[in-house]
Amino acid sequence: MAEKHFPYEIKNVTEEEDKLVKQYYKGYIRPFIRVGPHGHFSMAGYGDHAAEIYNLEVRPDDIWVLAFSRSGTTWLQELVWLLKNNLDYDGAANTLLTKRFAFIEYPTMSSEINQGPPPSGKSGQATVDDFSNLHTLPSPRFIKTHLPLSLLPPTLLDTAKVFYIARDPRDVAVSFHFMHKLFRYFDEGVQFTEFWELFKKDLLLHMPIFPHIEEAWEKRDHPNMTFVFYEEMQKDLRGVIDKVSLVLGKEYTDEQKDKLAEHLNFNNMKKSSAFKFGKDDKDSEIKFMRKGLSGNWVKYFNTDQLKREAEEYMEKHLNKTSLRFPEA
Repeated sequence: MAEKHFPYEIKNVTEEEDKLVKQYYKGYIRPFIRVGPHGHFSMAGYGDHAAEIYNLEVRPDDIWVLAFSRSGTTWLQELVWLLKNNLDYDGAANTLLTKRFAFIEYPTMSSEINQGPPPSGKSGQATVDDFSNLHTLPSPRFIKTHLPLSLLPPTLLDTAKVFYIARDPRDVAVSFHFMHKLFRYFDEGVQFTEFWELFKKDLLLHMPIFPHIEEAWEKRDHPNMTFVFYEEMQKDLRGVIDKVSLVLGKEYTDEQKDKLAEHLNFNNMKKSSAFKFGKDDKDSEIKFMRKGLSGNWVKYFNTDQLKREAEEYMEKHLNKTSLRFPEA
């Protein structure tokens, strides 16, 4: 099959922007880049492989989980995998999620100085498989990505089942801040106010967040797209279990669904050794499974100016779309 031309412009951020972000993202030599009409921010390594990822073969029995980082990806992955695999709790317990799902773009985020991506979890890696060997994996494949729909294979939605989870960007900003420290993208001393400045300017990995979510939101009625909110999973996890079961063609008893909901309870997942990594200090927020709360952003946007900026940020973007996040 002929390779499709990657249709989007890839350009370097401005010299001023590059100088600014390199004060935070350490270990990168080449300029950071923006991709496509929304200017999605990434490391230069993604530009090297953007066309390969865009041209990945999609199989009809693939299961793809998409999300902007720190939006509930892991939560949704565990739910989807268990429902698809007949509630195989032993299989889930014995095989890390980083093996069960291929995180396709992860190698493209590698540091150019340290020659490797930031560490992740007790296994020392955020994924076992990626875009480079995806074609060798047996079906059905489970695939995770933080890339927006537009940068993924154009046949994806018409071919495979796609699950997308979205979360209030203010809560994402807080969780993303701690993730940058957890995975050592940023030094631990970086303050949230500094991170928020970069967030507003779309100078963080995967940003901007609103176009990322809106691309999936606009496809929410496509028969292969299942769009859920993080807040929806918090308020009505059983309802989401029912929705995903139906999409996957699976039927389970109420008792089985109740057991799954208990397994997926945030505090239960947080206690699991599979997800329990980060700082041992119980008061530290530099953890993979941090708080799992909605609306907790108010504790970090804790000055009148920050609250006003958060409100203005949301209003500015929500005015352009029908997308609305559920109340926390």
